[in-house]
Amino acid sequence: MTTRLATTRTKRQRTRAALIEAALAVAEEKGFLDAGLDEIAARAGMTKGAIYSNFSGKAELMLRAAERRSLRIAPEYEPGAPLKTQMQAIARAVVELLPKARGLERLNAAFQVYVLTEPELRTHVAAHNSAALDAGADTLAREYGEILAMAPRDLAVAIQSLTIGFIYQHQLTPDAVTETVIVAAFEALAAGAVRGG
Repeated sequence: MTTRLATTRTKRQRTRAALIEAALAVAEEKGFLDAGLDEIAARAGMTKGAIYSNFSGKAELMLRAAERRSLRIAPEYEPGAPLKTQMQAIARAVVELLPKARGLERLNAAFQVYVLTEPELRTHVAAHNSAALDAGADTLAREYGEILAMAPRDLAVAIQSLTIGFIYQHQLTPDAVTETVIVAAFEALAAGAVRGG
């Protein structure tokens, strides 16, 4: 019984992975809006019914496909370090991420358009982003709450916005978005976010 359940689970995982890869391939060619479920299913060698038995619909499938190419920063976190040190670590993580963002410009732009036109997906992405901001705010409040000149969640929003802004600006003007500029911006944010900074 356990072996049969594990085999079924493994088969389902393979099916989902194949559909996600097919969706990503079609989205990279046509964009998320114009990627049709019939074409995605055919690309995966399956029927459209396989999509609906593994995902709630196109929005969920496209979200999972976009997640395969999503960019995430992973700064080195030092408990108890000054805010400026943490911001420098975030800046270095952003710098390390920039080369990975190359070649994803068209796909990321297409996904943003899709999110803005698909209410179900927009709600899900907004909830996911809100949860990430809340987690960041909790860490900032715990580590620096007593010295912050702004609300921890506002600082989390500023950090995320600065990160995303540098990624997109680097895609437009890579020579202007240098490590020096990125580090200086995060250090300035740290200085401004601390009372008396």
